[in-house]
Amino acid sequence: MDFTWLTGFAILFACVSFSQAGEQDRDHLSVGIMIKPQHCPRESKDGDVLLVRYNNTLIDQTQVLPVSEFEFTLGEGQVIAGWDLGLRDMCVGELRELVVPSQYGYGEFPVGDKIPPRALLLFYVELLKISDPGEEGGKPNMFREIDVDGDGMISHSEVAGYLRREGLSHGEGEESHDAVMQEIFHEEDKNKDGFISHDEFQGLKHGEL
Repeated sequence: MDFTWLTGFAILFACVSFSQAGEQDRDHLSVGIMIKPQHCPRESKDGDVLLVRYNNTLIDQTQVLPVSEFEFTLGEGQVIAGWDLGLRDMCVGELRELVVPSQYGYGEFPVGDKIPPRALLLFYVELLKISDPGEEGGKPNMFREIDVDGDGMISHSEVAGYLRREGLSHGEGEESHDAVMQEIFHEEDKNKDGFISHDEFQGLKHGEL
């Protein structure tokens, strides 16, 4: 299923409806099912590798990401908690609206120049495929995408390159690449050797989903 004009209209309607309702609850993860297939032979569960199509805005409709595709393993902390919790029991072809408060998203920290501290985020996520662990790769694929030299360790320069490739501008102050990388390595580099190993890697919690 593609994001057709009908789906786009449904997304726009839901966005307007939520905006009119106001930010009534910034503390709880909200999961809305917008489209659900009648035939659903398999529902997503922790450990499944999911391929999704999604977009992301702030709650005021400021765009963070256009429609993109992403693959990850559900329930392993490779994505923000709002996704790990909000995309369970999902069918291929299902479309969900996730309203993600900061404690299920990026917390107190800004991400680049697009996501401010304590951001309330809005996602529309369509499940394209469910695979068994090892069938498609999941986490190792994302690790290899950042680890461009293939040495099994993510360096500061590789993170900086990833941020540039994902279109995050350098920014200033707390939103600069240096500040974002400092926060990433503070949380991810457990042994403080200046690199993030595969075992330490926790996915894209501090960058694009």
